Amino acid sequence: MTRRLGSILLALLVAAVPAAAWGAEVWSEPVQTKAWSEPEYTEPWSEPEEVEPWTEGEYTDRWEVELYGEEAGGIDPFLLDYENLVGVWRIWLPSIPLGGGQVQQGEDQGMVVVRSDGHYVLFHRAWSAEPVAGTWRLSYPREINDEVMQAIVLENGPGGTHWAVAPEPGGKVRLLWAMQWDDGSALWIFDSELYRE
Repeated sequence: MTRRLGSILLALLVAAVPAAAWGAEVWSEPVQTKAWSEPEYTEPWSEPEEVEPWTEGEYTDRWEVELYGEEAGGIDPFLLDYENLVGVWRIWLPSIPLGGGQVQQGEDQGMVVVRSDGHYVLFHRAWSAEPVAGTWRLSYPREINDEVMQAIVLENGPGGTHWAVAPEPGGKVRLLWAMQWDDGSALWIFDSELYRE
């Protein structure tokens, strides 16, 4: 009887193995793998050159604009006359479309006082509950997003960042804030429009 039981089990095993293999192929697809590869570099690796940070100088005169392929006489004098930026400015946040036909109406946000003695006071409700006072300097050539203009940079304003009172073509004046990068450069972001009463 043991022999007969062994023969039956052997027959069942031989019949079951091909059925199990067929079932495995039905329920899974074979996985194709590729050999590991590293990207190939054609140039040798080089360390970036260390550059001395540029020193902040005192700019009290208008800078001469060097334009590439343009005539200097084609620039609106309003963009280079920083003395027009000194004084009291109201901050106006323009209307913003919200979608679906809805619009958030513009709103007065505070004021900027730029004094001729190199100091400023900035009160901007959206950024700080208290006025922030500090010193200002003239912008470096093309410092504000590589634009050809002379702006007043309010140092260490609300949010611990620099702000700029900057003219734009067409005679408007805007308030920008600087998003500082690790390398010391900045991207200047539009915040609001400035106007005088």
